[in-house]
Amino acid sequence: MDDFAKTTQLIAENLTYYRKKAGLTQLQLAEKFNYSDKSVSKWERGESVPDTLVLKALADFYGISIDDFFRKEKVVINKQVRAKRRMFIVLLSVGLAWLVASLLFLALSIFVSEFRFSWLCFIYALVASFILLVVWSSIFHLRLGLFLSVSGLIWTSALSLFLSFHLMLHLPNTYLIFIVGIPLQVLAFLWYLLKKTIRIKKTLD
Repeated sequence: MDDFAKTTQLIAENLTYYRKKAGLTQLQLAEKFNYSDKSVSKWERGESVPDTLVLKALADFYGISIDDFFRKEKVVINKQVRAKRRMFIVLLSVGLAWLVASLLFLALSIFVSEFRFSWLCFIYALVASFILLVVWSSIFHLRLGLFLSVSGLIWTSALSLFLSFHLMLHLPNTYLIFIVGIPLQVLAFLWYLLKKTIRIKKTLD
């Protein structure tokens, strides 16, 4: 067996190992990454190898390094440790957004004391927080988390625009911004239902 074949077989063994350790079937893993279970089966039989982007996404999902797919030594996956690590990453990124908002609020309060709307920094921090939650939910393939994050982003964005236009620019009828949020929310809900329906259909098939 040549080096390429050995590497392919090693990747296949590791893909199988980490999937099983994560407590997922081939179908469940395929659904999370929008692939067919046949593709996952081919990866694990060594008939094909996922590209680098897919391997990186899988490594992030399992909480390991992409290099671990090329090693004989297996990394022990602890679901609780993985969940805590993800939570720490999310909280850290959101915390940094609020830290920046707090520093900006402090700077405006001290150096631009006549500016009466420095508290809007915290409203914008809400928007930034939901953007980060959308990003991390996408990376971690959390379908419900992504739906909730997108919903939060829609309404906090509408709120920030309403307050900015109404308070600082004194524009009339700024409440109409919230009406735009309604179809966006409906679209987000339909997307979530579609994904859920596809998942159920694949399970039945």
